[in-house]
This record gives sequence, C-alpha cells and structure tokens, in this order.
Amino acid sequence: MIRRHFRAATALTLLSALTSLPACAQSLSQRIARAPDGRVQFSFATREGVCGDGRSYVHMVSGTNTEFYGSFNDLSSEPCVHGPARVVLDRASGEVVGVRVFVGPPGNDGAADLGVVSTHDAAAYLLDLAAKGEGAVARDAIMPAMLADSVDNETALVALARDQTRSRETRRGAISWLGRGPTAGGSLSSTLVSIATDETDNQSVRQQALSTLARLPGGAGMPSITQLAGDPQGGWVARTALSVISQSGDPRARDYLRAVVRKADLPDEALSVAIRSLGQQYATASDIAIIRDAWPKLTGNRSQSAAISAAAEFGGSVNAQWLLSLARDMGATSNTRRLALESAVRAGAATSELVTLYDRTTDPEMKDELISALSQAADRTSTDKLLAIAKSDESVTARRRAISALGRSSDPRVKVALEALVDRN
Repeated sequence: MIRRHFRAATALTLLSALTSLPACAQSLSQRIARAPDGRVQFSFATREGVCGDGRSYVHMVSGTNTEFYGSFNDLSSEPCVHGPARVVLDRASGEVVGVRVFVGPPGNDGAADLGVVSTHDAAAYLLDLAAKGEGAVARDAIMPAMLADSVDNETALVALARDQTRSRETRRGAISWLGRGPTAGGSLSSTLVSIATDETDNQSVRQQALSTLARLPGGAGMPSITQLAGDPQGGWVARTALSVISQSGDPRARDYLRAVVRKADLPDEALSVAIRSLGQQYATASDIAIIRDAWPKLTGNRSQSAAISAAAEFGGSVNAQWLLSLARDMGATSNTRRLALESAVRAGAATSELVTLYDRTTDPEMKDELISALSQAADRTSTDKLLAIAKSDESVTARRRAISALGRSSDPRVKVALEALVDRN
C-alpha cells in the first residue's frame, strides 16, 4: 500500500513538473503562440558588423559591403551601437501579421517581452515564418534571421529559394541573402545555376540567382556565370548573365568581357550586350580601344550601334576622330553614318572637323545632319559655315535648312546677313 501511494505521488510530481516547464524549455514558437494578441518581442545576439540606433535604422558590414536598412540621417540619428537584435511581431487572431527588427539600445513598444533567446532558436523561428507565412510577413522575416550570431542559415535559405509555392519577393530575398551570408561561397554556385537555368521558373527569380552568382565572395561564382554567358545557345540566360557581369568590378569579369568583344563571335544581340557592358561604368580607354578594334568583325546592327554608343559616351578626341571616320565611310549604311556623326558630336568633335566633313560629302542626308550639328555647336566657326551655306550652297534645300538654323542664332552678324539675302533675292 505504501509503495502504491509512493508511485502515485511520484506520477503527480512528474505531471506537475511537465506542466510547469520553464520558458527556456518551451520552443520559441510555442511561447509566441501563447502570448496575447498585439505586440510580442524577443531579442538575440547579432553577428559582428551589425549595429543600429535601436529605433530607426540597422547598419550591416560584411567584407567590403555595407548596407543600411530603415531611415538614417547623419545630422540627427543616434550613434550606431552594436547590440542585440530586437524583433517585434504584430499578432492578430493568433497569427503574425507584421515583423520589424531593431538593433542597438534596448527598447519596448508596449510589447510582451519574451526576453533574450538563443540565436539558433531565433533564426529557426524566423526562417520557418518565412517558409510558412504570407506576403510581407514572409519577406520581412528573412533579414532579421541573417543578423543572428554564429548561425548558418544556408540550408533554410536554399529551401526557400527553390520553393516555387513561395512568393516571388520572398524567394528573391532568400536568394539575395544567400550571397551575403557569412558562409556564402563556391558551394552555392550549382544551386544558383540550377535556379537560373530552370525555364519553368519565374524569370525575375532566375535573374536574382544570376545577380547573386556574380557577387559571391571572392568571385566564387564567376566561372559559372561566365560559362553561362558564353553559351551561344543560351538565349535569355546568356544575355542576362552578360548584363550581370557588366555590373561587377571583379577583374575576372572585365577580362571575360574583353575576350568576348575581341572574339566577336556571339550572336548579334548577345554581342551587343557584351559591348555595352564593357563600355559602361568601369570602362577604360583601353576597353574602348578593344571595341574600336573589333568594329570590322561587327556585322549586326545592334552590336554596331552598341560600339558607336560606347565610343560616344566615353568621349575624347580619339573616339571623336574614329566616329568621324565612320561618318565618312561611304561603304557604311546611311543609318550607320548618321549615327556615327551624331555620336561624334557627343564625343566632342571639333566644329572645324564638321565643316571639313560637310565640304567633302555629297550625301544630302549627311549634309542635313551636319547643318543640324553646326546649329547646335552655336560658335563662331559654325555660324560662319551656316552663313556660307545659306549664301552659296548649290542645294536649295541646304540653303533653306541653313537659313532656318540661323534664325535661332543670337549672333548680330546673322541679322545683317539674312537681310542682305532678302534684298538680293
């Protein structure tokens, strides 16, 4: 009898212990679920390079990258303090309807405070919320998870990135964070390539995969993305990969673009992307020289236009002279010659060179373009030439165009000359 009473007492003691487990023995999701509707918050340690003012902004530094989230003003914001992350959840009818994160000095917005939780529990809960939540809640749950110290979120992010039932923005966010995580590296390349080349997937998500591939730390994704870009049958993937490479300052990316332009054997549309990419943002004088040297190999309208545009945007006397030589090339199409002339003016061609070209050309359309260019120059040399055309050019159309252009001139000589023309006629 005594033994039976002892067993009963022991069972009651165990049951009591199980029903009154401390908060640390309950999962974070259980604790949140048991909190009342309204706001509930929890805090956790952040990784190195994360700070904030506790109210309005979060600052993140990872390698050479630095990012701000929220509202930051150098004149009015509080100092950036390395401190715990504080996640505030807005709940209604037992469901999470909003996610916000703060870093730095502790605070409380009238929320039920669950205190400090482990970084692993915090990241696991937030990424589970991203995987199961809807809309902005799922999207906004990813970033705070990435602040957690000493946590590898790669597996969960890859699962999110691959899950085609998730929203486009949630998946794009997961893919983007894959490239910024503390463990991001070459092992991600195959995953990103498989997403980017999946023709059944959303094109915006695929583009994000290519962008992330290009900025993996240490250029780990560069071999894969250059291989995609160099595929003659790659279509959209190849063109997009080239565009993404153009936005990278990685020396290997620049070398790849130079090799592509030198070889000039890609389809016209893809080659035009490579030329534009080489001629933009990070372009050097030697890069534009490569584009000029490739001109004889360029047979498509798009690649030719891209080359002309690149030379015009870079500017300088060398490029202006090259563009003028194209404008004088009677073997080129009239469209190419007109585009080259317009671009030469943008590149800084001297007015005297435009005058010389006018005197040497017999193409009426080119003369028309030159009169327009001279009227825009609006200097003494251009005015003198327009006056000469108006007075004695053998083409009636050219004389009329010159007179029309002179009508917009403020040079006092023009009025006298035009009055003399009227009297003579």
